[in-house]
Amino acid sequence: MVDRAIDHPLTPRRRWFLKTALAIGAVGATLGGVVYWHRGMREGRLTPHGRAVFRALAIGFVGPMLPSDPDQREAALQRHVDGIEPFLNNLPQVLQVQVNSIVGLLANGLTRRMLTGLDTDWDHATPEQLDAAFDNMRLHPLPSNRLTYQVVRSVTCMTFFANREHWTLTGYPGPTEL
Repeated sequence: MVDRAIDHPLTPRRRWFLKTALAIGAVGATLGGVVYWHRGMREGRLTPHGRAVFRALAIGFVGPMLPSDPDQREAALQRHVDGIEPFLNNLPQVLQVQVNSIVGLLANGLTRRMLTGLDTDWDHATPEQLDAAFDNMRLHPLPSNRLTYQVVRSVTCMTFFANREHWTLTGYPGPTEL
């Protein structure tokens, strides 16, 4: 006679374990492929997805310092995004891969929603939506979301404030002559 107490639904079986492992592997491979497809940089150049992410990050983090005139604002954003490429290319290879992965996660719709709560694309998000998304990342209970926020904020702010052309936008007159 067979003991039915052993066949409890919560008792893991080998087939169940293998099916679950295969499903998790398939989902992981799919997400990895999508993140690779939407990665931030390819061959040392920002991809269109990476440019959209960094443009939105600039609006969210340094937006109040940008000019109010739409043409000047767009020129400053373009200058900023163009300055990110040399900055990232001068990072050690390990950091380039990590930042590229983070930007890939933010460029992908599903992982963007998981990390930021932002339902719309970066290009179509309003400044209020961007503020809410960045607050969600900054105050999230998971350390991975908070770390992602710190990384993208650091890259954005370092490249923005390191550009001499942006100093007047921030009210910094430049170094004093000795």
